[in-house]
Amino acid sequence: MIQGCGSQDETESGVIDTDSLPLDRPAQLASFDHTGDFYFSHLNYTTIPLSSGNILIHDREEGFILEITAEGETVKQIAREGRGPGEILDASRLHADANEKLVVYDQFNQKVVRYDTANDEHEEFTAPAPEDYRVRTVYPLNEENQFLVFQWKPSAIMGDGGDPVNRLLIYDRDSESYTIEQNFPEQQMAQLIVDDQVRGASPVPYSPQFLYAFSSDRDHIFVSWTETNEIAKLTADFDTVTTLQIPLEKEPLTRAEIDSLEEWTNSNRHHDQWRTIEEKLPETKVSFDEFKIDHLDRFWLKLTRQSADQEWMVLSADGDPQKMVRLPKEGMITHISEDHIGFRENDYTFSLYEAVQ
Repeated sequence: MIQGCGSQDETESGVIDTDSLPLDRPAQLASFDHTGDFYFSHLNYTTIPLSSGNILIHDREEGFILEITAEGETVKQIAREGRGPGEILDASRLHADANEKLVVYDQFNQKVVRYDTANDEHEEFTAPAPEDYRVRTVYPLNEENQFLVFQWKPSAIMGDGGDPVNRLLIYDRDSESYTIEQNFPEQQMAQLIVDDQVRGASPVPYSPQFLYAFSSDRDHIFVSWTETNEIAKLTADFDTVTTLQIPLEKEPLTRAEIDSLEEWTNSNRHHDQWRTIEEKLPETKVSFDEFKIDHLDRFWLKLTRQSADQEWMVLSADGDPQKMVRLPKEGMITHISEDHIGFRENDYTFSLYEAVQ
Protein backbone atom coordinates (compact mmCIF):
# COMPACT_ATOMS: atom_id res chain seq x y z
CA MET A 1 0.00 0.00 0.00
CA ILE A 2 2.79 2.43 0.86
CA GLN A 3 4.57 1.75 -2.40
CA GLY A 4 1.34 2.17 -4.34
CA CYS A 5 0.78 5.64 -2.88
CA GLY A 6 4.25 6.86 -3.82
CA SER A 7 5.08 9.02 -6.81
CA GLN A 8 6.33 7.26 -9.93
CA ASP A 9 9.25 9.68 -9.90
CA GLU A 10 10.50 8.52 -6.50
CA THR A 11 12.80 5.60 -5.78
CA GLU A 12 12.16 2.98 -3.11
CA SER A 13 14.23 5.11 -0.72
CA GLY A 14 11.72 7.94 -1.15
CA VAL A 15 14.03 10.32 -3.04
CA ILE A 16 13.18 11.75 -6.46
CA ASP A 17 14.56 9.67 -9.30
CA THR A 18 15.73 12.55 -11.47
CA ASP A 19 17.02 10.20 -14.20
CA SER A 20 13.47 8.97 -14.86
CA LEU A 21 12.09 12.47 -15.50
CA PRO A 22 11.49 13.71 -19.07
CA LEU A 23 14.48 15.65 -20.40
CA ASP A 24 14.26 19.04 -22.11
CA ARG A 25 17.31 20.60 -23.76
CA PRO A 26 16.20 24.04 -25.05
CA ALA A 27 17.70 25.23 -28.31
CA GLN A 28 19.54 28.52 -28.45
CA LEU A 29 17.48 31.23 -30.18
CA ALA A 30 19.97 34.11 -30.20
CA SER A 31 23.33 35.17 -28.78
CA PHE A 32 24.99 38.58 -28.84
CA ASP A 33 27.69 40.64 -27.10
CA HIS A 34 26.26 44.04 -27.98
CA THR A 35 23.14 45.78 -29.17
CA GLY A 36 23.47 48.72 -31.53
CA ASP A 37 26.31 50.89 -30.24
CA PHE A 38 26.14 49.40 -26.73
CA TYR A 39 28.84 46.77 -26.11
CA PHE A 40 28.60 44.58 -23.01
CA SER A 41 31.39 44.50 -20.41
CA HIS A 42 29.87 43.04 -17.23
CA LEU A 43 26.24 41.98 -17.56
CA ASN A 44 23.93 41.93 -14.55
CA TYR A 45 22.81 38.56 -13.19
CA THR A 46 19.13 39.28 -13.92
CA THR A 47 17.14 40.42 -16.95
CA ILE A 48 13.46 41.37 -17.09
CA PRO A 49 11.18 39.80 -19.73
CA LEU A 50 8.35 42.10 -20.84
CA SER A 51 4.88 41.07 -22.04
CA SER A 52 5.87 42.28 -25.53
CA GLY A 53 8.63 39.66 -25.66
CA ASN A 54 11.28 42.35 -25.29
CA ILE A 55 13.88 42.29 -22.51
CA LEU A 56 15.34 44.81 -20.07
CA ILE A 57 19.09 44.25 -19.77
CA HIS A 58 21.73 46.00 -17.68
CA ASP A 59 25.50 46.26 -17.87
CA ARG A 60 26.98 47.00 -14.44
CA GLU A 61 30.35 48.19 -15.67
CA GLU A 62 29.01 50.47 -18.39
CA GLY A 63 26.02 51.55 -16.30
CA PHE A 64 23.35 51.42 -19.00
CA ILE A 65 19.92 49.77 -18.84
CA LEU A 66 18.32 49.02 -22.20
CA GLU A 67 15.14 47.60 -23.63
CA ILE A 68 16.03 45.21 -26.43
CA THR A 69 14.17 42.85 -28.74
CA ALA A 70 14.60 39.07 -28.65
CA GLU A 71 16.77 39.48 -31.76
CA GLY A 72 19.16 41.79 -29.93
CA GLU A 73 18.02 45.09 -31.45
CA THR A 74 18.00 48.21 -29.26
CA VAL A 75 14.51 49.57 -28.56
CA LYS A 76 15.52 52.37 -26.18
CA GLN A 77 17.84 53.31 -23.36
CA ILE A 78 16.23 53.34 -19.91
CA ALA A 79 19.17 54.56 -17.80
CA ARG A 80 22.74 55.72 -18.23
CA GLU A 81 25.78 55.88 -15.98
CA GLY A 82 26.06 58.87 -13.65
CA ARG A 83 25.07 60.55 -10.41
CA GLY A 84 22.17 62.63 -11.69
CA PRO A 85 18.40 61.97 -11.63
CA GLY A 86 17.61 58.60 -13.15
CA GLU A 87 21.30 57.79 -13.59
CA ILE A 88 23.03 54.84 -11.89
CA LEU A 89 26.54 53.75 -11.01
CA ASP A 90 26.20 50.28 -9.48
CA ALA A 91 22.70 48.85 -9.70
CA SER A 92 21.89 45.58 -7.96
CA ARG A 93 19.69 42.98 -9.63
CA LEU A 94 16.78 44.17 -11.76
CA HIS A 95 13.19 43.71 -10.55
CA ALA A 96 9.83 44.68 -12.00
CA ASP A 97 6.34 45.04 -10.56
CA ALA A 98 3.06 43.78 -12.02
CA ASN A 99 2.87 46.87 -14.25
CA GLU A 100 6.38 46.23 -15.59
CA LYS A 101 7.83 49.23 -13.79
CA LEU A 102 11.52 48.55 -13.27
CA VAL A 103 12.97 48.92 -9.76
CA VAL A 104 16.72 48.96 -9.08
CA TYR A 105 18.82 49.78 -6.06
CA ASP A 106 21.94 51.79 -6.88
CA GLN A 107 24.47 50.59 -4.32
CA PHE A 108 26.94 53.38 -5.02
CA ASN A 109 24.48 56.27 -4.97
CA GLN A 110 22.43 54.52 -2.24
CA LYS A 111 19.10 55.24 -3.86
CA VAL A 112 16.13 53.32 -5.25
CA VAL A 113 15.04 54.24 -8.77
CA ARG A 114 11.68 53.17 -10.21
CA TYR A 115 11.44 53.51 -13.99
CA ASP A 116 8.13 53.68 -15.82
CA THR A 117 9.61 52.35 -19.03
CA ALA A 118 6.40 52.71 -21.02
CA ASN A 119 6.19 56.46 -20.36
CA ASP A 120 9.91 57.20 -20.07
CA GLU A 121 9.52 58.48 -16.52
CA HIS A 122 11.31 57.72 -13.27
CA GLU A 123 11.22 58.52 -9.57
CA GLU A 124 13.80 58.13 -6.80
CA PHE A 125 13.78 57.58 -3.05
CA THR A 126 15.99 56.17 -0.32
CA ALA A 127 15.53 53.02 1.75
CA PRO A 128 17.60 53.79 4.86
CA ALA A 129 19.58 51.14 6.70
CA PRO A 130 21.12 51.14 10.19
CA GLU A 131 24.74 52.20 10.31
CA ASP A 132 26.07 48.63 10.54
CA TYR A 133 23.85 47.27 7.71
CA ARG A 134 23.80 47.85 3.98
CA VAL A 135 21.00 47.46 1.47
CA ARG A 136 21.70 44.66 -0.99
CA THR A 137 18.61 44.96 -3.21
CA VAL A 138 15.01 46.21 -3.26
CA TYR A 139 11.94 44.41 -4.65
CA PRO A 140 8.58 45.99 -5.54
CA LEU A 141 5.53 44.41 -3.86
CA ASN A 142 1.92 44.49 -5.05
CA GLU A 143 1.11 47.52 -2.94
CA GLU A 144 2.22 50.55 -4.97
CA ASN A 145 4.51 52.02 -2.33
CA GLN A 146 5.64 48.92 -0.45
CA PHE A 147 8.97 47.24 -1.08
CA LEU A 148 10.89 44.25 0.20
CA VAL A 149 14.37 45.40 1.23
CA PHE A 150 17.23 42.91 1.55
CA GLN A 151 19.95 44.06 3.97
CA TRP A 152 23.24 42.51 5.01
CA LYS A 153 25.87 43.22 7.64
CA PRO A 154 29.41 43.60 6.23
CA SER A 155 31.09 43.53 9.65
CA ALA A 156 29.56 40.12 10.40
CA ILE A 157 30.93 38.63 7.20
CA MET A 158 34.35 40.09 7.99
CA GLY A 159 34.23 38.34 11.36
CA ASP A 160 33.90 41.14 13.90
CA GLY A 161 30.22 42.10 13.91
CA GLY A 162 28.19 39.20 15.26
CA ASP A 163 26.46 36.41 13.38
CA PRO A 164 25.86 36.88 9.63
CA VAL A 165 22.16 37.03 8.75
CA ASN A 166 19.98 37.87 5.78
CA ARG A 167 17.72 40.66 6.94
CA LEU A 168 14.46 41.11 5.00
CA LEU A 169 12.20 44.07 5.75
CA ILE A 170 9.05 45.64 4.36
CA TYR A 171 9.54 49.33 3.61
CA ASP A 172 6.49 51.59 3.38
CA ARG A 173 7.33 54.59 1.27
CA ASP A 174 4.29 56.60 2.37
CA SER A 175 5.31 56.50 6.05
CA GLU A 176 9.04 56.28 5.17
CA SER A 177 9.46 53.49 7.68
CA TYR A 178 9.99 49.76 7.96
CA THR A 179 6.90 47.88 9.10
CA ILE A 180 8.05 44.24 9.30
CA GLU A 181 11.44 42.60 9.79
CA GLN A 182 12.52 38.97 9.50
CA ASN A 183 16.00 37.46 9.79
CA PHE A 184 17.12 34.37 7.89
CA PRO A 185 20.43 32.46 8.05
CA GLU A 186 23.38 33.40 5.89
CA GLN A 187 25.60 31.03 3.92
CA GLN A 188 28.92 30.19 5.53
CA MET A 189 31.65 32.56 4.39
CA ALA A 190 35.37 31.99 3.89
CA GLN A 191 37.47 35.01 4.70
CA LEU A 192 40.31 36.31 2.56
CA ILE A 193 43.24 36.86 4.92
CA VAL A 194 46.31 38.69 3.61
CA ASP A 195 49.19 39.58 5.95
CA ASP A 196 47.02 38.57 8.93
CA GLN A 197 44.34 41.09 7.88
CA VAL A 198 40.82 40.22 6.68
CA ARG A 199 40.49 41.70 3.19
CA GLY A 200 37.18 40.16 2.12
CA ALA A 201 35.10 37.01 2.11
CA SER A 202 33.50 34.54 -0.30
CA PRO A 203 30.63 32.06 0.14
CA VAL A 204 31.72 28.46 0.69
CA PRO A 205 30.69 26.39 -2.35
CA TYR A 206 28.11 23.60 -1.84
CA SER A 207 27.37 24.76 1.71
CA PRO A 208 23.79 25.46 2.92
CA GLN A 209 22.42 28.81 1.84
CA PHE A 210 19.28 30.92 1.98
CA LEU A 211 17.38 31.21 -1.31
CA TYR A 212 14.16 33.03 -2.07
CA ALA A 213 11.87 33.92 -4.96
CA PHE A 214 8.47 35.49 -5.57
CA SER A 215 5.32 33.86 -6.91
CA SER A 216 4.28 35.13 -10.34
CA ASP A 217 1.52 37.28 -8.80
CA ARG A 218 3.97 38.58 -6.15
CA ASP A 219 1.51 37.72 -3.38
CA HIS A 220 3.86 35.18 -1.79
CA ILE A 221 7.55 34.73 -1.10
CA PHE A 222 9.10 31.26 -1.28
CA VAL A 223 12.20 30.68 0.84
CA SER A 224 14.54 27.75 1.24
CA TRP A 225 17.42 26.88 3.54
CA THR A 226 19.04 24.33 1.26
CA GLU A 227 20.39 22.13 4.04
CA THR A 228 16.86 20.80 4.70
CA ASN A 229 15.61 20.48 1.08
CA GLU A 230 12.48 22.37 2.11
CA ILE A 231 10.69 25.26 0.44
CA ALA A 232 8.41 27.40 2.60
CA LYS A 233 5.61 29.52 1.18
CA LEU A 234 5.28 32.83 3.06
CA THR A 235 2.83 35.70 2.88
CA ALA A 236 4.14 39.19 2.24
CA ASP A 237 4.12 39.55 6.04
CA PHE A 238 6.50 36.56 6.39
CA ASP A 239 3.82 34.25 7.85
CA THR A 240 4.30 30.62 6.78
CA VAL A 241 1.44 29.24 4.65
CA THR A 242 2.87 25.81 3.89
CA THR A 243 6.16 23.95 3.58
CA LEU A 244 7.11 21.59 0.75
CA GLN A 245 9.62 18.81 1.27
CA ILE A 246 11.75 18.15 -1.83
CA PRO A 247 13.21 14.63 -1.39
CA LEU A 248 16.49 14.91 -3.28
CA GLU A 249 19.49 12.68 -2.77
CA LYS A 250 22.60 14.34 -1.38
CA GLU A 251 26.00 13.48 -2.81
CA PRO A 252 29.48 13.63 -1.28
CA LEU A 253 31.90 16.29 -2.47
CA THR A 254 34.41 14.43 -4.63
CA ARG A 255 38.15 14.95 -4.95
CA ALA A 256 37.70 15.91 -8.60
CA GLU A 257 35.22 18.64 -7.63
CA ILE A 258 37.57 19.95 -4.94
CA ASP A 259 40.44 20.11 -7.43
CA SER A 260 38.22 21.95 -9.90
CA LEU A 261 37.20 24.46 -7.20
CA GLU A 262 40.85 25.04 -6.29
CA GLU A 263 41.80 25.67 -9.90
CA TRP A 264 38.90 28.09 -10.41
CA THR A 265 39.59 29.95 -7.14
CA ASN A 266 43.28 30.39 -7.87
CA SER A 267 42.61 31.68 -11.37
CA ASN A 268 39.70 33.99 -10.51
CA ARG A 269 40.32 35.08 -6.91
CA HIS A 270 43.24 36.08 -4.71
CA HIS A 271 45.66 33.15 -4.34
CA ASP A 272 45.26 33.22 -0.52
CA GLN A 273 41.49 32.66 -0.75
CA TRP A 274 41.63 28.91 -1.38
CA ARG A 275 43.15 28.14 2.04
CA THR A 276 40.13 29.42 3.96
CA ILE A 277 37.63 27.99 1.48
CA GLU A 278 39.12 24.50 1.56
CA GLU A 279 39.00 24.16 5.34
CA LYS A 280 35.25 24.91 5.36
CA LEU A 281 34.12 22.76 2.44
CA PRO A 282 31.31 20.36 3.45
CA GLU A 283 31.72 16.60 3.11
CA THR A 284 28.23 16.38 1.62
CA LYS A 285 26.91 18.87 -0.93
CA VAL A 286 23.55 20.57 -0.74
CA SER A 287 21.21 19.11 -3.37
CA PHE A 288 20.56 22.43 -5.12
CA ASP A 289 22.15 25.87 -4.99
CA GLU A 290 19.81 28.05 -7.07
CA PHE A 291 16.07 28.47 -6.98
CA LYS A 292 13.70 30.27 -9.38
CA ILE A 293 9.95 30.48 -9.98
CA ASP A 294 8.65 30.86 -13.53
CA HIS A 295 5.52 32.44 -15.02
CA LEU A 296 3.54 29.24 -14.34
CA ASP A 297 4.65 29.21 -10.69
CA ARG A 298 6.78 26.14 -11.31
CA PHE A 299 9.86 25.69 -9.14
CA TRP A 300 13.24 25.48 -10.87
CA LEU A 301 16.03 23.99 -8.77
CA LYS A 302 19.63 23.99 -10.05
CA LEU A 303 21.07 20.64 -8.97
CA THR A 304 24.62 20.23 -7.72
CA ARG A 305 25.16 16.63 -8.81
CA GLN A 306 28.07 16.00 -11.16
CA SER A 307 27.09 16.50 -14.79
CA ALA A 308 28.52 17.73 -18.06
CA ASP A 309 25.58 20.17 -18.24
CA GLN A 310 23.87 22.67 -16.00
CA GLU A 311 20.88 20.73 -14.66
CA TRP A 312 17.61 22.23 -13.49
CA MET A 313 14.78 20.16 -12.04
CA VAL A 314 11.34 21.64 -12.71
CA LEU A 315 8.54 20.97 -10.24
CA SER A 316 4.87 21.93 -10.33
CA ALA A 317 3.45 24.54 -7.97
CA ASP A 318 2.53 21.61 -5.69
CA GLY A 319 6.10 20.33 -5.66
CA ASP A 320 5.63 17.37 -8.02
CA PRO A 321 8.71 16.73 -10.21
CA GLN A 322 7.92 17.30 -13.89
CA LYS A 323 11.09 17.36 -15.97
CA MET A 324 14.80 18.02 -16.17
CA VAL A 325 16.16 20.96 -18.16
CA ARG A 326 19.76 21.02 -19.34
CA LEU A 327 21.66 24.12 -20.37
CA PRO A 328 25.37 24.88 -20.96
CA LYS A 329 27.54 24.15 -17.94
CA GLU A 330 28.97 27.66 -17.69
CA GLY A 331 26.66 30.64 -17.36
CA MET A 332 23.47 31.45 -15.48
CA ILE A 333 19.75 31.82 -16.07
CA THR A 334 18.73 35.48 -15.84
CA HIS A 335 14.99 35.09 -16.49
CA ILE A 336 12.35 32.49 -17.34
CA SER A 337 9.28 33.53 -19.32
CA GLU A 338 6.67 32.12 -21.67
CA ASP A 339 8.68 33.48 -24.62
CA HIS A 340 12.27 32.49 -23.77
CA ILE A 341 14.92 31.75 -21.17
CA GLY A 342 17.50 34.49 -20.62
CA PHE A 343 21.02 33.14 -20.16
CA ARG A 344 24.20 35.02 -19.24
CA GLU A 345 26.90 33.00 -21.00
CA ASN A 346 29.71 35.12 -19.50
CA ASP A 347 30.41 38.75 -18.55
CA TYR A 348 29.77 40.05 -22.06
CA THR A 349 27.63 37.47 -23.89
CA PHE A 350 23.86 37.19 -23.51
CA SER A 351 21.75 34.42 -25.04
CA LEU A 352 18.12 33.43 -25.34
CA TYR A 353 16.96 29.82 -25.27
CA GLU A 354 13.62 28.26 -26.11
CA ALA A 355 10.89 28.51 -23.49
CA VAL A 356 10.10 25.31 -21.59
CA GLN A 357 6.47 24.28 -21.91
